[in-house]
Amino acid sequence: MAENKEGQEKSEPASKKKMDDGRLRGQISKSTDVTTSAVILLGGISIFIFGGPFIDNYKSFMGYFLQNSAQIPLSYQNFIDYYPKIIGYIATILLPIVLMIFFIVLASEIGQVGLKVATKKFSEFEDLKKIFKIGSGLKKIFFSSRSLFELAKNFAKIGFLGFIIFWQLYSNFDDIISISEKPFQEIGSFMFLLAMKITMIMGLVYILIAYSDYIFQKWKHKVDMKMTKQEVKDEVKQQDGDPKIKAQFKALIRQRLRKMMVSSVADADVVITNPTHFAVALKYKHGDSTAPIVIAKGIDFIALQIRMKAEEFNVPIVEEPPLARTLYQNVEVNQEIPEDLFKAVAQILAYVYSLK
Repeated sequence: MAENKEGQEKSEPASKKKMDDGRLRGQISKSTDVTTSAVILLGGISIFIFGGPFIDNYKSFMGYFLQNSAQIPLSYQNFIDYYPKIIGYIATILLPIVLMIFFIVLASEIGQVGLKVATKKFSEFEDLKKIFKIGSGLKKIFFSSRSLFELAKNFAKIGFLGFIIFWQLYSNFDDIISISEKPFQEIGSFMFLLAMKITMIMGLVYILIAYSDYIFQKWKHKVDMKMTKQEVKDEVKQQDGDPKIKAQFKALIRQRLRKMMVSSVADADVVITNPTHFAVALKYKHGDSTAPIVIAKGIDFIALQIRMKAEEFNVPIVEEPPLARTLYQNVEVNQEIPEDLFKAVAQILAYVYSLK
């Protein structure tokens, strides 16, 4: 099981946030073998298909210099004059191939990881410090278990592909030995077909290698991105807020709501108590509602505040313990009383109105 720097077990799968943050830091699942296989197979096929113009240009280039070598004086000035022309001509010959390979590499990379800039790769302080940690970087490159594994894997690939090339050359050994006896026109055709056959086989074999490595890199990336239980808790805190702060915030909201509720007692028609533990304030205005409404309720300290507010604003207080408990337990604030309590409440309201 993977562990972090503190030795904590990374047992939890990575969250979407960690995967997204890792992507912005350049931590992605990618197989270089996919790119290599695309270059070998698609690049090789493209060169064989479109290699005709390249060979013709190269032949005309070499033919010009071989035919006119006797007329070109070897001097410093001629070298200065011909050097940019030679470089430009070689560039026009090689540029299409270079661009073609570049776009194959680009397409294979984007196909694996998509197109997104790793904005946090060198923008965070910890990532910037890694640039200057040369010793740890060299240790990671040459002595880490991952680098040794990659080295062994590359040696295995080289050996396997080398065996394929050897087998193809061995299978055509007689034709290769007798190549000097073939007509000049057949030599190029033979070499072309042999090279294309080797390239195709290597490309197809490398696709299998690339697919296996792609699956492995996906799995390895998920393992590397796993989180400890503490990291999961810290992320939840970061996203949803610290539970302690949230609890304090909720308590503050409840306190404000209680103050608002208690202040509404000034508009009540009556406060029903039991007499000390429960207090429920009722309001009824004919035409505004079909039944009396509970505008405040509370127990113990809140009940005391409701009674004090009622006394302050001369709101009648009626002691009716069973009714007070029933109203408190069954009716929420700003909710009408149920029909089965109409009669009991109506009697109290009638008594209160008679006092006025």
